[in-house]
Amino acid sequence: MKTLILCEGTTDLIMLQFVLQYKYDWKYDGFVENAITNRLIKKRLIKDNQITEINSCGGITNISKEMLKIKEVIEYATKNDEIYNKIIIMIDHDTVDSNKKFIEQLNICIGETFTENQINIWSQWEVENLVLGVQKIELYIKCIPETETGAIESIMLNALGIDAIEQKVIQESSRFIEKIANTQNRYLQKKSGIYKAIFNTYFSIRTPEETYAERARILRAYDWKNNEILNCGFSFLNY
Repeated sequence: MKTLILCEGTTDLIMLQFVLQYKYDWKYDGFVENAITNRLIKKRLIKDNQITEINSCGGITNISKEMLKIKEVIEYATKNDEIYNKIIIMIDHDTVDSNKKFIEQLNICIGETFTENQINIWSQWEVENLVLGVQKIELYIKCIPETETGAIESIMLNALGIDAIEQKVIQESSRFIEKIANTQNRYLQKKSGIYKAIFNTYFSIRTPEETYAERARILRAYDWKNNEILNCGFSFLNY
């Protein structure tokens, strides 16, 4: 079975990797970087002969374009193993109407009729293949958080507050960023952007040198399996 996860940015990609690796026992199996920008664009994990690829699309507007490329691959594939069995799309809940706008853009780009009711549930995407016939792909569009505006970082911040000191650092980081956001109208005007800034401020305090290896070490140390916030927020990855 092949699963593809499309997300907006590099932070999303890394968080998804850690949840799969340390909570659901997937094994890391390599990565792909942009040769020009060195931006991390893909990670691959394996488990029991299953493959999961996580792709960072460089922003929500690029996810629909990536879905069009995937649709074309499905249409012209000549072997079943060229086709993904499951596709998960993870988007930030930027504004109250961002889900609606995303679905509209996706439908225009790939010529489908998805609705907002298909967000946060498994549904089926049927694509006609010229050789293999109709392909039925399991599709999950995950908006995170589900019921309020924010981003993956908002769930991760709640999960990282494991004791009084960590909670204090997160709370003070939050006060600092929210004060800046509320006293000007140029920066941090989206709730998701505020959470990303708080998340990065928290990690700047923990690891001022900003090395990925040190952030990864800190994240690996958490109890991913038994964290109830992660159990709720990322249960869709238990496939």
